[in-house]
Amino acid sequence: MDPISLGVLAALAGGAGGEIGRQAWSGLTGLVRRRRDPAPGTPEGSAPEPDSAETALTALEGSPGDRERAGELAQALRTQVAADEAFARAVRVWEAMFQASLTADPEAAEELETAVRAVDPEAVAPGSVHNDFRDSTFSGPVQGSGTQHNTFNK
Repeated sequence: MDPISLGVLAALAGGAGGEIGRQAWSGLTGLVRRRRDPAPGTPEGSAPEPDSAETALTALEGSPGDRERAGELAQALRTQVAADEAFARAVRVWEAMFQASLTADPEAAEELETAVRAVDPEAVAPGSVHNDFRDSTFSGPVQGSGTQHNTFNK
């Protein structure tokens, strides 16, 4: 499960995942908002304007479960991760902690997955592999282990 997918973000904003979900959402909002906190000793009122990630985060908080707003936040986070290595490291730590929490609590993980699928039915379940071969052309041998029980429907 990609923690920055629109389904996960919408589900977390809506409170899915119980206490683990609340902690994950709180951690993510803290990361986003901390990025623009003024340095100690900076004069009052001189904090930078909210960036696209914070704006999208605030919008999603106002409309939890909204696919479009969740997609905007997902894109803003990916853009920020690509542009800011320190933020990228912080997000990787957040992701690792979030994944470890879900692994430790399968019930919370299942609740979150159900909420994600309600928002984004195309979401891929954690640990699953999804291949779509519709409208494709294939020629050649199929080799390797695990190929004996495949079905190809058109």
